[in-house]
Amino acid sequence: MPVNYTWNTEHKIIRVIKQIFSVIIFPIGIYKLLHALVGKVALLPASNPALLGFSKNHANDSRSGISLEGDWKHKRITVEVDGYKIDAVIVGTASTLNNGRWVLASNGNGEFYEDSLTNDGDFKQILSKVKGNGIVFNYPGVGASSGLPNRDAMAKAYRAMLALLEDQNKGIGAKEIIGYGHSIGGGVQGDALKKHKLKKDVKYVFVKSRTFSNLSTTASILTIKPLGFLVKLLGWNMDCVESSKKLQAPEIIMQTANVKNYEELNDSAKIIDDGVIPAKASLATALLRDNKCPKQNKIFIGMREEHNNLLNDPSYLAQKIETLLRVN
Repeated sequence: MPVNYTWNTEHKIIRVIKQIFSVIIFPIGIYKLLHALVGKVALLPASNPALLGFSKNHANDSRSGISLEGDWKHKRITVEVDGYKIDAVIVGTASTLNNGRWVLASNGNGEFYEDSLTNDGDFKQILSKVKGNGIVFNYPGVGASSGLPNRDAMAKAYRAMLALLEDQNKGIGAKEIIGYGHSIGGGVQGDALKKHKLKKDVKYVFVKSRTFSNLSTTASILTIKPLGFLVKLLGWNMDCVESSKKLQAPEIIMQTANVKNYEELNDSAKIIDDGVIPAKASLATALLRDNKCPKQNKIFIGMREEHNNLLNDPSYLAQKIETLLRVN
């Protein structure tokens, strides 16, 4: 599709020079190749649908199942950032599209945005409860988004979506932005926010749902320590703890816990394994145990849902988001 919005972090000439050097200097090229290979096989399997048991055209097939009838309105767009073309969709209803409140979703590693729009899953449920609109996108190399899995490119894609929302002239001009990152999507969110300067005239709340502390630790616990070292060596060690501690905006961290229903947590005692991320490797555990973590602008929520379950009650999250938007 034609490009609807362009946002670059570096000049095209600089990108070309980097590409030339990666070809001329053999070790750089090999490193980039291995980085992409690990991403494609292990960390972002959605870029290789066969690993998930899907056809190679899964994104297209799923997109054709999105209903264009009813209250939900969808507009597919292409955002270009540093040569990558990112496939995305704007979602909203006639009653919310002009209210200035937007949710930016960043998917888990095996997810396609198309699947989140074919039913009333978490994304649309959250939009309904917060009375907002949304943008959801596929990472580089996933679906119709160009390129190969690349940690830096994933963060740039997120920043480009934020820029589109913040842009008062050529973009959407959002007044309130709610970032919702699930699993590795929380890591992408954290990576992006390390370098992104938030706007003073926009209210933000960022949500990380069932996210790891860092990828190296998680890989070491789930498999063997050498794999955790390899994740770090090849540049994939997303560190959600440090990015969260430095975040200059309200944040909600949700994690599976031994609770009857949703419950605010003040310590990590109730956090349990969520079926994918072990309790001790979760972002919530790491932050709650860190005495140097500023917690006055953070809410920790314990939930019964395991890693890949839909939220049983999005209204609870919506209430917490509303509270933080009013206070800040």
